[in-house]
Amino acid sequence: MKKHPQNEEVKSIYQEPPSEQLQSIISLYTQGQLQQALSESNQMLEQFPNSVVLYNISGASNAGLMQFDAAIDSYKQALKIKSDYAEAYYNMSVALNDKGDPEAAIESYKQAINIKPDYAEAYNNMGNILKDQGDLEAAIESYKQAINIKPDYVAAYNNMGNILKDQGDLEAAIDSYKQAINIKPDYAEAYSNLGVAFIGVGNRDNALLNLKKSHELIRGKDPVNSFHKSFLTISKAKIDHDIDQFKYLADSGYEVEKFQALSELYRDVSLEIDWSGKEIQQLSIKHRKLLKETYNRTINVLEAPELADGALSDTLERGKITKDYFKHDHGLTYIDNFLMPSALNSVRKFLLGSTIWFDIKIGGYLGAYLKEGLACPLLLQIADELRINFPEIFKYHQLKQLWAYKYDSRAYKDDNGLTGIKAHADQAAVNVNFWITPATANLNPESGGLIVYNTPAPLEWDFKAYNYNNSEEKIVKYLENGSHEKSIVPYNENRVVIFNSNLIHETDRFEFKEGYENRRINVTMLFGRREG
Repeated sequence: MKKHPQNEEVKSIYQEPPSEQLQSIISLYTQGQLQQALSESNQMLEQFPNSVVLYNISGASNAGLMQFDAAIDSYKQALKIKSDYAEAYYNMSVALNDKGDPEAAIESYKQAINIKPDYAEAYNNMGNILKDQGDLEAAIESYKQAINIKPDYVAAYNNMGNILKDQGDLEAAIDSYKQAINIKPDYAEAYSNLGVAFIGVGNRDNALLNLKKSHELIRGKDPVNSFHKSFLTISKAKIDHDIDQFKYLADSGYEVEKFQALSELYRDVSLEIDWSGKEIQQLSIKHRKLLKETYNRTINVLEAPELADGALSDTLERGKITKDYFKHDHGLTYIDNFLMPSALNSVRKFLLGSTIWFDIKIGGYLGAYLKEGLACPLLLQIADELRINFPEIFKYHQLKQLWAYKYDSRAYKDDNGLTGIKAHADQAAVNVNFWITPATANLNPESGGLIVYNTPAPLEWDFKAYNYNNSEEKIVKYLENGSHEKSIVPYNENRVVIFNSNLIHETDRFEFKEGYENRRINVTMLFGRREG
């Protein structure tokens, strides 16, 4: 959301509130207090019913709260009052795309550009949608327009790099990311993307250096965006996890007094929060001050170095595994004793002891990502060894993304809302999913793993297709019209599932023992671009 110009003519025609009143609401919005910003803007609209700025703030606040229909209505109200309000068209485009209507979003961006031909941000965002739709050449042209208008537009350089990377032109992608960083040296996303591009050209050292820089910028002592929603929101599952992790670190001898004190502080905060409302809640200013520079920050990261003797098990039957993969209609197999014991133990220790679990998911599970502390030499070594050992499966596909998820052992008990990952497909060619929690933690050896449906997702479905408000219903209906065949891979420690990323899959129901070290943890690696 951008602040609308506040000159006397605008105030006179559109009945805008005094600047100091508007600034108060805008400050609430920029500080992440979206519900309060929404409430105050709606109250002020009763006094200033023709304020396009207030409707714009109301729309942006609704969009931030994922109330997209209400956001779109607010922007339309602003446009009824001021039909040439380019920013309202721009913000409405964002809401339309987030809602799941990319075509309408593109049309809205075009309206903004018609009003404001030098609207670089609109060209950039339109490029992002065109990229998601697979129209890479049109996306590149849109980014070029943005850069022509605004030569120091770092986001456009970064996005251009992403397309070049997807097209396999990694050296050009690297140059584009470097251009963005030269303009904006604290541009975390460009460092992250540059790191992944260096993985693609086989330069693991530079990859780790750039991913570490991204991590420091996002989660270090002085984060580039201290008002990012991950610093402002919390859930019961998240705070319970952090308390357990701090206790684990103290019990393991890591800065004992510090982590004991943190576990007690977080417990006290949890007792003060009313958890009866939404699963993911806004942290109050009081609690943000109490947690200070510890909440969703990197305060402990363990090492997971490369192993000289290799990471993958030396007992893997490569020929049989490859043959089994291609026996499946679309490509799928699973392997036990995937990693060498030393590699498994190192990965497990790294994921238990590193405070990198920042992403709070609906359903109670938590995510850790390559750009925010998950990057380590051992995981990149595992990815390389997979490609080397199984060339027929991985072909020319490079590691594209890597994440880990950690689940609450109370999931599926007493309808508490805690679950695993819903049905989806990933935007890649090959998916690798392996589990590291000890088998003794799994209370039901017949389940707890992965369900992979023998039904590829439509190629036109992008990442957002699995995250719209109606996505679950849409996917269930699609699966009902599919083959009805599925592979159920039960959980097992050190088991890996390798499959075609087009296949729709979801976490199977799981029952694990309670206790921090018993939490189910999976690591996911994505290789290459999605193919038909």
